[in-house]
Amino acid sequence: MEKMSARDTLAKRYKAMAETDGLVDVKFYLRNTEEATTEQVCREVCAMYEALDNSESKPLVF
Repeated sequence: MEKMSARDTLAKRYKAMAETDGLVDVKFYLRNTEEATTEQVCREVCAMYEALDNSESKPLVF
């Protein structure tokens, strides 16, 4: 069995969020696209969602 890429994992998650939560669009703006590939960015976003899912986050208060 082939492991899904972070990009495919994120696309699957966003598809589910569109169907269940009404998600319409998501954008990420990189300051320097030479510093990170699409796969690296998707991996970091997936890690963020995993932390949120596992209650490994806390609110940021300014």
